[in-house]
Amino acid sequence: MTPTSRYRVQSLQQVQISTSLHHERIMLAPLSHSEATTLAVGLRRCLLKGFEGTCFGTLKIRHSWLTKREKKCYEYLALPGIRETIRDIMMNLSSVVLLGMPIKGKTAVLKIDQKVGVFEARHILLPEGIHCLSPNQTILTVVVPLELELELTIERGSGFRIRDGGEHEEGLLLDARFNPILQVDYQIQKTERKTGFDFNENTSRLKKEIISDTLYQKDSHFIKKEQVKNELSKEQSALTFEKYNEQEQDHFYLLLFDIWTNGTIQPIEAVQRAARQAIAVYIPLLRFALTVPSNILVHKQFDSKNNYVKNKIQ
Repeated sequence: MTPTSRYRVQSLQQVQISTSLHHERIMLAPLSHSEATTLAVGLRRCLLKGFEGTCFGTLKIRHSWLTKREKKCYEYLALPGIRETIRDIMMNLSSVVLLGMPIKGKTAVLKIDQKVGVFEARHILLPEGIHCLSPNQTILTVVVPLELELELTIERGSGFRIRDGGEHEEGLLLDARFNPILQVDYQIQKTERKTGFDFNENTSRLKKEIISDTLYQKDSHFIKKEQVKNELSKEQSALTFEKYNEQEQDHFYLLLFDIWTNGTIQPIEAVQRAARQAIAVYIPLLRFALTVPSNILVHKQFDSKNNYVKNKIQ
């Protein structure tokens, strides 16, 4: 059996809550506890930080009321005829899920010409190659007829970006959530390899000995009571470790991943990409090990105070 043939991956549950929200539970087994912990932490970090996505970057608002009064558009401004503040509009735009590769210089536009009603993400005119996966996301509500135009730039990046509240030449900076992975949870569950296992408590090699108040005789030698306690403690620790190892041989662990994505990538595909990223870190180490000559000896040098100084290669 090869080292990788004993591992199994299975999808236990796959649910599409909406076009912009997917969930899947994935199981990996059998593993030891250390293997499960290492994989869980490493893959979770790759999932939450190692993916790129597309979203709206900046916002420019053209409104007749702003033009007549020569006012600057800022985050907490309330425009006449619109129920939401500009900050609410910015938060709604940050929740829109986009799919595709943006082209430099191409922008999206939401134009309102003497219309009243609720305007959603599906009313935004997107450039070629960009698709919206959350068309029902509300952007703003117009209560009186007016002329309004929203110009949006589209960016691609990784991780998260929080707006700084300052003014930019491109317009108002939006919160950007580029990572398509919304949430990652994991559980490590212990499972018995066989049923009916009963650890034999009689295998204990720790023997009870009578301890006197002052001195204790052991192997024809008199030693202090504190030394006896220390030795018994060491023996008890060794016995506990031995018992734990015997129990672990009759158990294995299941690693369960619960992954939520925004629909631009499937959870199982995200796990595969995260695994490739993790493997890519170890490949240079394997190649380096093959090129190191076997006749190199490394000796450590220490100073007069027994402190490590450097390595000396001979």
